[in-house]
Order: sequence, then C-alpha cells, then structure tokens
Amino acid sequence: MTRSPLAVTLLPLIPLAALAWPLASVLNQEGYQPPALTSPEGPTGPVITGYLEVQSAHPFESISVKIGEATWIFGPDEDEKEIHFPADPEIILKIAVEWPPDTPETAALIRLIPEGRRERSHTLWGSGSFGVTEEVKFTWEDAR
Repeated sequence: MTRSPLAVTLLPLIPLAALAWPLASVLNQEGYQPPALTSPEGPTGPVITGYLEVQSAHPFESISVKIGEATWIFGPDEDEKEIHFPADPEIILKIAVEWPPDTPETAALIRLIPEGRRERSHTLWGSGSFGVTEEVKFTWEDAR
C-alpha cells in the first residue's frame, strides 16, 4: 500500500512547524535602541564628552579612574574609553593602578582628551608589590 501524497508532504513539515514558534519569537524582537541624549546635562550640570587613555611601561592588572561619582576600570587589554564628566573648569581624578606582584618600578600615563578643551596628562610611578593610588587635579583656564 502506498502513502497518501498529502501525508508524505505534511509529515516532514510537522517538525518545522514545531520550531517555527520559538524561532519567530527570537527573530521578531525589537532591535537595540541606544539611549538618546536629550541634553548635555548630567546630575550636577553640563557634561563634556572625551576620551580617557592609559599606557603603562609594564603590563598592568587594572587601572581605576574616578571622577566624581563615575568610575572607569581598565583591564589589561584596554587602553581607551569614551567618558562623560562634569564641565567644571577644575576636576579631580582619583587614580589607582595595580601591576602584577613582581613588576619593578614602572610608570603609567593617564591622558584625558576632552572635546573642546586641551588635553591633560599625568604620569604615576609605582611597582607591582605596592601599586599606586593618587589624586590628580586638572584645570582649564579657558573653560566656559
């Protein structure tokens, strides 16, 4: 006895129909929408967009830079981040650098490159057994 042509056609489609529901829910999701900046105002006033760059003479374990309440942490494979910080004419950076334990005396360079202002940089010295923590003040006389 031979099979019905309808059964032969529909039988392979049953597993596909069972997969169609979860596949449709995955494919029909809304795309990612980045948050829109409505105004350049932060919690304490206007903010500036800029870049924070780090370099170290020896490989580091982590570098942490804090401006106000915001903290940016750099891992061993990171050297630049886009940041937003208050548009004050003077800001204070709290910087902490950690190197592996057997690292000799070495240097880390922190560069802040704000849009519309001159870049500022600071070099920190330390070793792996102690690391380094320092507070640095950057000032712009020409700040608006």
